[in-house]
Amino acid sequence: ISGKMAYHSAFKEDDAATLACGCAVLPIKTTCRGPAPSAKDDEEDIIDETLYYFKANVLFRNFEVKGPADRLLVYLTLYITECLKRIDAAPSRAEASRALTTMALEPFMIPGDPGFPLGTFFPAPANKQEADFIRSYLKQLREETGRRMIEKCYGADDAQPSKWWTSFSKRRFMNKSLDPRAA
Repeated sequence: ISGKMAYHSAFKEDDAATLACGCAVLPIKTTCRGPAPSAKDDEEDIIDETLYYFKANVLFRNFEVKGPADRLLVYLTLYITECLKRIDAAPSRAEASRALTTMALEPFMIPGDPGFPLGTFFPAPANKQEADFIRSYLKQLREETGRRMIEKCYGADDAQPSKWWTSFSKRRFMNKSLDPRAA
């Protein structure tokens, strides 16, 4: 895949009303509580875009960040990989859903934390308010991404997850992982 370019976000800097840790705070379609602005149901959001580009982007070892939305694309691509690992290990759709909900809510590293795997992509928060905001925003994105991953992997009522998705659970985008145990 060398010589090829990864897919970048179509969202531009002016699409975000706010930046946090150099990351675009974009509207998302969700019922999860959090600071993200609401997107219209008929509009593509950053989670849709990341899911769409996931299978292509996960194959790349390098990614050049071209804007604040690309930081979200990178973070969510790594998070989707973690979701796929949990889905692959779960014996049922209900267990997978529970595992992803738990993962979204458990403590996680944010930019500026020692050991944050994307430290070179995200600047550290300028203050405690920005740190609290980015933690809340990423938590909301994690919850909604987990919900959508269940729908993508299981469809309407499949008993087993789609092998077309779970086959990517062992891929390491940019040779990184959000799981500190895998680093």
